[in-house]
Amino acid sequence: MTQPSKGVAAFLVFFGLMFFVPGLFFLFAGVFVKGSAPSGLVAGASGALLFVVIGGGLVFAAFYGYGRMKEQAAREESNPSSPWLWRTDWASRRAQSQNKNRAIGAWILCVLGNLFVLPFAIAMVPMLARQNDSRMIIVLAFCSLGPILFVYAVRASIRQRRYGDTYFEFYSLPFSPGGRLSGKIHLKFDASVQHGIDLGLSCVRKTITGSGDSRSTVQAVLWQADQNIPPGAMGTDPLGQTIPADFAIPSDAYVTDHDNPSDQVLWVLHASADVPGVNYTDDFEVPVFRTGSSTEQTFTSSPSSAGSGFADSSSDADSALVPAPTNTKVIISPQGGGTEFYFPAFRSPVRAILLFVFTAIWSGVVYVLLHSRAPMIFPIVFGLTDLLLVSASFHVLFGTSRISVGNGEILSARKILGIGSAKRFSISQIDAIMPVTSGQVGGNQGNPEYAIRLVTKEGRRYTLADEITSRQEARWIVSQIETLADLKIDTRVQVDSFYGSPPQPGQSVSGASQPFQPAFGSNASRPGAIQINWQRSLPASRRSTIISFAVFGLVALGMFAWQGWRVSTLKSMASSARSNSPRPARADAKLPPARRVFASMTDADAERIQALPAQDQAEELLERAIGHDQRALDLFDKNVESWVGHINLSDRMKQLERRSVFSSDLRVRCANADINLTLDGWQKNEEAADMLIERARTDRSYRAAAVYFLGMLAGRGVAYEKIHPVLLEYAKHDPDATIRQWAVEGMRYLGKDEALDELFESFTHDPSMNVRDRAGCNVSDCGNFTRTQRMRMVPKLLDLVSDNRTNPQMRAWSFMALHEITDANVPADAQSWKNWYRDHGAEKLVEFQALDWWQVRGDE
Repeated sequence: MTQPSKGVAAFLVFFGLMFFVPGLFFLFAGVFVKGSAPSGLVAGASGALLFVVIGGGLVFAAFYGYGRMKEQAAREESNPSSPWLWRTDWASRRAQSQNKNRAIGAWILCVLGNLFVLPFAIAMVPMLARQNDSRMIIVLAFCSLGPILFVYAVRASIRQRRYGDTYFEFYSLPFSPGGRLSGKIHLKFDASVQHGIDLGLSCVRKTITGSGDSRSTVQAVLWQADQNIPPGAMGTDPLGQTIPADFAIPSDAYVTDHDNPSDQVLWVLHASADVPGVNYTDDFEVPVFRTGSSTEQTFTSSPSSAGSGFADSSSDADSALVPAPTNTKVIISPQGGGTEFYFPAFRSPVRAILLFVFTAIWSGVVYVLLHSRAPMIFPIVFGLTDLLLVSASFHVLFGTSRISVGNGEILSARKILGIGSAKRFSISQIDAIMPVTSGQVGGNQGNPEYAIRLVTKEGRRYTLADEITSRQEARWIVSQIETLADLKIDTRVQVDSFYGSPPQPGQSVSGASQPFQPAFGSNASRPGAIQINWQRSLPASRRSTIISFAVFGLVALGMFAWQGWRVSTLKSMASSARSNSPRPARADAKLPPARRVFASMTDADAERIQALPAQDQAEELLERAIGHDQRALDLFDKNVESWVGHINLSDRMKQLERRSVFSSDLRVRCANADINLTLDGWQKNEEAADMLIERARTDRSYRAAAVYFLGMLAGRGVAYEKIHPVLLEYAKHDPDATIRQWAVEGMRYLGKDEALDELFESFTHDPSMNVRDRAGCNVSDCGNFTRTQRMRMVPKLLDLVSDNRTNPQMRAWSFMALHEITDANVPADAQSWKNWYRDHGAEKLVEFQALDWWQVRGDE
């Protein structure tokens, strides 16, 4: 925890006084000035009070905040490895309700909002009314913000007063991934709840972007679970009543992260109930951290390339059907030999009404701009935005969607007022169907919108339906469609996020001679051991004070310079606004490294590359190798072991690793194994094999990585006879499914017929669906097997799809594997595939035998 800076506090005091002192001066001058009209006097006093309140609030925040931050720093310094003790309420095994803070914030917002709109209401509305100016409607709509904020503040205060200072009592501290969140809510509750108390536990990512007027908060629900507590389950205590809560936390869940105030991960327990008067609603932030007994990381495959954004915790994924929600908006009916899912218009009424009202106000602003003397650029920009809002309003109000599943295809029809188009998708072309959500602006994490997305095997994404307000309904519909289409049932909710997956605090990954750094491939994530380290450095307060004063000086200088420039260039601002180029979307956005195209390597190229630093050598040679340059491959193989300890996983190297893992050239896939071994510090020799075998036996936290790298070593011809039985033992008999999965991933590098047979056995017999999934992918097109080798697996897959005991998910995976092995477009039907193999199997084998040994199915 960085010690609180006196410089920042001083800056806030000075900045607050810049508002407070002028506000007092104008307030005094307005009260004692003679000849002012009452309306002008009130309007001026309101504006002056706004400055006084803002300035006084900043000064109070500086002193109060500095004291609180000192206390917080002391708590963190005394408990460096126990972040759940850094909050006083958590340390006492409870989470205070957020209702009190909301009520205070609502009143602050109410006061500031009313002081801001009051001058407009007093000065402008009478003037526009006397002139019969239609713009008065816009001003009135703007001024209605004041009463709305007042009503909101009153309701927040009534709710806080009625239910008291509620808190959630923990049964354990902290809560950990893989465990349970249990406790009870204490509150005053004197009303009957016919439908019980609804509880929801959410893992939320809170991202704050921009600053000043452009500052916005986006909250995305990463994981969520709900339950209803019947009235009879509520208990009593001397202060009132209690509500029990008990949730299972996924083992691979994100943990609480407050390190970066602009990008946090929070766990929130939400409680609500319909009661007469002001409904009960409450939120409690709870601590979820990994402790000494829960630091072992659970590794799962990374989200499929078909997905967008990042996925929920894997507890959302289930091979069984999702239970149907109590109330559904979708209408399901038989249609033309299949099943139709119909999503009617106006299925999200609250969102539709709010969007309609906002669009109406925005359209009024455009109307005023068109009939005013504003520069033409303003009505053009506002008008184009209005067209987008009108289109969105029509979509939300009148948009319908139909999804028909049957006859080996999925039909999607999306229309607005009966106008629209339909798309057909053959089930054999579909890679995945998934529920999707995105971050909600303004922090409305309790009611996000969901959509259903279809992803083809070519990576194209199509939205089948949207405006779904229930998470459970979205997952239930996806499970129904996947069942009808005989697809893999996976109802994880994908979160579309510009920011990618949220960072987690204090994670470091340990490897052999250097850190094991995950370099995710196209089809699987890499394992490693994650250690949680909450200890933070405590930089000197003096240094931060100097920096704070320097920042303050620059800001103050900039403010005065801007004011002077604004006065002197007022007339030229409009014209310069037209000529200035647009501002980049994000000044700090990091673009991925551009792909480079090389000509065939010459002697001069080889001599130049040999003189480069190791990192540049590795990156250029690997990129040339991906382009199938044989000379680059030879030079790469010659130099790769000399790079151990001298290269790292840079952004470009990460991109190249991902491209090489699914290359259409087996020589490049072998180079992928070499670069992974080198990045983790392993030489290609028997000594490394012995060390990895011993490491896998003794270090459980590194076992997943060890078996993965053992497969790479054996596949590159190092100690195959020694490694193969060890790898097979882990793949078949280890009690941990994660270890079996990574042993299966290691076996994809072996490149021998016996390894394919062993992978097929894991595909058909392993109790874990994750292991089966990865084994099936490695049989079909991942790893270092030739196309001729894979063709030998076709009869086994045909027997599997013909067996009535094969479950739908395994059958769907088998059809997918048949397609990827043969490139044949055959319907997902056992007899059709048997007929194809009888008629074309031999010629396909001859076709594959005629290929160069290294030519396989891949991306490039």
